[in-house]
Amino acid sequence: MENNLQISVQGHLGVITLDRASHLNALSLPMIHGITQQLQDWHNDPQVQAILINSNSPKAFCAGGDIRFLYDSYQNGNHNYQDYFADEYVMLNSLRQYAKPVVVFLDGYVLGGGFGLAQACHIIVSSEKSRFAMPETAIGFFPDVGATHFLSRLDDIGVYMAVTGEQISSSDALHLDLIDYLVASEQLAQLQTELVNASTLNQQLIEQLIARHLTTPAPSKLRHYEEAIQQHFAHADLAQIEASLLNPHPEHADWAAKILAILQQRSLLAKQISLKLQQVGRGLSLEQCMQLERDLQDIWFEQGDMIEGVRALLIDKDKQPKWQTENSELMQMFEELLPVSRQQRQASVQV
Repeated sequence: MENNLQISVQGHLGVITLDRASHLNALSLPMIHGITQQLQDWHNDPQVQAILINSNSPKAFCAGGDIRFLYDSYQNGNHNYQDYFADEYVMLNSLRQYAKPVVVFLDGYVLGGGFGLAQACHIIVSSEKSRFAMPETAIGFFPDVGATHFLSRLDDIGVYMAVTGEQISSSDALHLDLIDYLVASEQLAQLQTELVNASTLNQQLIEQLIARHLTTPAPSKLRHYEEAIQQHFAHADLAQIEASLLNPHPEHADWAAKILAILQQRSLLAKQISLKLQQVGRGLSLEQCMQLERDLQDIWFEQGDMIEGVRALLIDKDKQPKWQTENSELMQMFEELLPVSRQQRQASVQV
């Protein structure tokens, strides 16, 4: 089966190139399986000393998950959508735990599942062209693929990114430590050539080669709004955040009005759960965050707004999603998924 990956060994570098440019490299299930399998195949190969993941698209590294596949799977009554998430998380864990250095080159859109894929790599190199976002609330979903961990470490800015789905630049990502290095887009090919020609590859030598190509980042626009983000997105619940945006500092009035308008278009359930995930994620390990996301994914298609969001934006394209106004059952189920709730239930069973 075509898995939309280009695989090669160049020198001591194993290269996995995402090759689904027509879909901005949205991760299909065969792509996920292919990456996992290739990591296994190279694990004991002495020639391959490091891995590079990159893209063949001039527009995107990866625009996220294959949401059309997920929608069709659910509507057809099969469980392929659950298998997709399970296998995606196996891939992410394989990357994080891989014994050899995994480098990723980002040059274009890095969204949703693509953002999670990049965060699972060991050395993250981005060009100035990259744009980053976890835009899931726009389709009635929540930021997953580890965002409960990597965004929650940014505190109020993580809440802002998770709930609004707004894009940030590579300069912003560098400022927030979401990438490791900034290299000019036109230098990435030369950097790859130097990695290929290296007589040996380990993390230290790879980072020394990257250091020769670093470029000065443009000013971070997000940094200008950090104080405003902290003012508005530090509140404990969604209603307080939105009320706060109605009363911004005059300097940030236009920005606040824009952000409030975006929030008001999003699914209420998706916003509420995204906020809660960011809040609880601050106190959880990466493994706990990933498990919480996985458990929530498996109930979201029945309880959440994703099917309606995908219908409105991708299927019928009427852009008029009919979001739920409340779902107390979902909120209760979410509370029971939290690690503390699990421990309490286990303790009550043992008594």
